[in-house]
Amino acid sequence: MSAVWAASRAGVRRRRMQTGSIGLVVALATATLVFGLGLLSASHSMFDDAFAKARGAHAAADFDAARTTEAQVAATAHGSGVTAAAGPFRTVTLARPDGPSEVPMQSEGLTVAGRADPGGPVDRLSLTAGRWVRGPGEIVLRGKPMGPFRLGGKVTSPGRPELTVVGFAVSATGGVDGWVTPAQVAALRPDGFLMEYRFARAGDPAEVRRSLNAAAAGLPVRGYDSYMTAKREFEGRFNQLVPFITVFGILALTVSVFIIGNVVSGAVISGFRHIGVMKALGFTPGQVTSVYVGMVAVPTAAGCAVGLAVGHLLAGRMVANLSENFELPSAGGVSLPLEAAAGGGVLALAALAALVPALRAGRLPAVQAISAGTVSRRGRGRRVQRWLVRTRLPLPVGLGLGLPVARPARAAVTLAGLCLGVTAVTMGLGLHQTVTKIMTADTESRTSVRVGVDPRNPAGSMSADRLAATVRAQPGTAHVTASVQRPMRVPGLATGASAETYSGDYRPFLGDNLVRGRWFTGPGEVVPSEAFMRLQGLHVGDPLSVQVDGTRLTLKIVGAFSHPDTDRFMLDAASLPAAKGRPEPPLLLVIVKDGTDPAAYAAQLNKTGASAGLFAETAAPDLADRALFSGLFLVFSLIICTAAALGVLNSVLLGARERARDLGVLKAVGMPPRRVVLMMVTSMAALGVAGGAIGVPLGVLAHHGVVELTGDLLGSGMAAPWIHVYGWALLLLPACVGLAVAVLGAWPPAVRAAAVRTATVLRSE
Repeated sequence: MSAVWAASRAGVRRRRMQTGSIGLVVALATATLVFGLGLLSASHSMFDDAFAKARGAHAAADFDAARTTEAQVAATAHGSGVTAAAGPFRTVTLARPDGPSEVPMQSEGLTVAGRADPGGPVDRLSLTAGRWVRGPGEIVLRGKPMGPFRLGGKVTSPGRPELTVVGFAVSATGGVDGWVTPAQVAALRPDGFLMEYRFARAGDPAEVRRSLNAAAAGLPVRGYDSYMTAKREFEGRFNQLVPFITVFGILALTVSVFIIGNVVSGAVISGFRHIGVMKALGFTPGQVTSVYVGMVAVPTAAGCAVGLAVGHLLAGRMVANLSENFELPSAGGVSLPLEAAAGGGVLALAALAALVPALRAGRLPAVQAISAGTVSRRGRGRRVQRWLVRTRLPLPVGLGLGLPVARPARAAVTLAGLCLGVTAVTMGLGLHQTVTKIMTADTESRTSVRVGVDPRNPAGSMSADRLAATVRAQPGTAHVTASVQRPMRVPGLATGASAETYSGDYRPFLGDNLVRGRWFTGPGEVVPSEAFMRLQGLHVGDPLSVQVDGTRLTLKIVGAFSHPDTDRFMLDAASLPAAKGRPEPPLLLVIVKDGTDPAAYAAQLNKTGASAGLFAETAAPDLADRALFSGLFLVFSLIICTAAALGVLNSVLLGARERARDLGVLKAVGMPPRRVVLMMVTSMAALGVAGGAIGVPLGVLAHHGVVELTGDLLGSGMAAPWIHVYGWALLLLPACVGLAVAVLGAWPPAVRAAAVRTATVLRSE
């Protein structure tokens, strides 16, 4: 065994580039495996891990301070089924100011709770920016800094003190939009108490409701938030990632399997001559096999260790980004047993790839093994090589094009790796375009400025027509539509539905997210979500009976738009009867003319419309999800392309070693080094061109399949413009990726082979 170990160490030291390539490929494969499996496992446990670590509340109950006392509310912490509780926290809802706000506020206002610190037995908050409140005049908002909403912003509400934003925090529990000190909330005239509970039984919404009723013990609950709502919203958004992660993970693992097998088995095959020498010196077949398995085991173990560390860091960072994007306080890490299983799988694959050719080499006679490294076998593409040399192609190009024919199995594996790399890049570019279209397809994304009326203002009774006329008179206005949300009852839906009504010049605001049919063009037509259509088994042209303010109507379905919610409907405002009582103040959506600054437009409208109670604010789409998806696509594409480049480098390295005598002869008869480089790079460039020609169509097909599968999993469908995103300009880049990866991978070993002295090569033979 000492001789075996000495021979193995000598082989590792002598073949440094080959040893390094094995280590890099194994590290890359391990990192890819850990990264992909880590994300997939996180998809099933991310919310639960975050919720458990933050001690999130199963329910956050709001009690009316006018009907209950603080002592009565505090006593519910010891109610039946309560395992932990926090509160009561005094709460108040700050009304929206007359004009635009420096912080995000819903139309119903900002719910603020008085809280001394972010810790506690339930609902531990995690600061994402800034610090916790320390005194009067300060507030911490829910979420994270975004767009114009930054630290130092002012929260203003009529009749109440101004508050300065000193921090942002996330919570696994709903119900509160911001936090101040207990003393500060008293100055804001609170009108409610907030209690947060953890229950022994809270497996579904019904159990949460029953547990809350038991804890409240008859006290009137004004409203409550269940953690199940946040969990389902998170799962709905994360499910969009699962098909993408799965497909990219399969691609990356397939590339890694190809290249590990190619690199490791090629390292053994290229050492046949050395194997013959060892057998001539008296090494047994078992010892020869052990030597080569040991030579591969050293870089494999080192690469696996590095890959485990890199994959762990990458997966942990991506999970942290996901939790931050989904506003979760924490998301746990990658499972250590899962990482150990991934590392063991890579080691087993590398060992198998080394063992099979090493066993075959150990059984070869010494003379045959010695000659295998220098004497080319008959029939290995000789006819094709001779024909290429006789063509009018330059001699290095003709010889280079014939090299892959001599090793068809190795060329096929290298080509497969290049094809998968091009496929990944093509699919990644297409998915980036798809996500961009999805994020900018809704009405909100097409809106430049939102204009509304304060309902407490005497001018708040202004009609939508008068308001629209006022806005149209503003210089720079291109299109204006009035949007109002109306509650609606639809047979087949247990809960109420939301009718999004539009009036005026609404066509430019409607997105390109139609799955089937067309948009409404007048009264009596409705466009539901595709999720509702699938749930009810409806088709375009079917009638739909609805009830609005006690009035029954029959509308005609003319289309369906992509959305996973089953309670969203879009239609012309004239399709519904006038609202009873005082109507909801209309919200105007404005598209400004080209060259008009939306911020300046909104500022001018705020100035001219102040007397009428108007307020205007710019609208910007939330592109956080797009950045998240695009970053994920980029990481996977880079990993796969790097793995493919390493496979090319290995193929050229092995080819140069096997053909050292041929290269020496060519240089001896006058071929300069640059032509040797051209010959070897050409051999891989041909595979790169073929990989681009095959990989691009495969990438397009994979993209279409993944997008359609995602739509089916979410039940929302996918609009045709989101699927058919490829044009010739977009396909040109991935078509060139195969060639670029092949050339870059082949260049270093080709230059090294061309630099070897001719006399040294021929003398060694």
